[in-house]
Amino acid sequence: MANNLGKRYSCAECGGQVLVTKAGEGGLECHGQAMEILQPKPLPSSD
Repeated sequence: MANNLGKRYSCAECGGQVLVTKAGEGGLECHGQAMEILQPKPLPSSD
């Protein structure tokens, strides 16, 4: 699994977050488990 530039990953166990600043091969792990990619937060509407 490749690391995606600018994506945030989160650890389900401790809640730690990582922001990827350089893309590359491999995966991110915390506490021996793969970290999950976080979905972007929606922007507030400007109505």
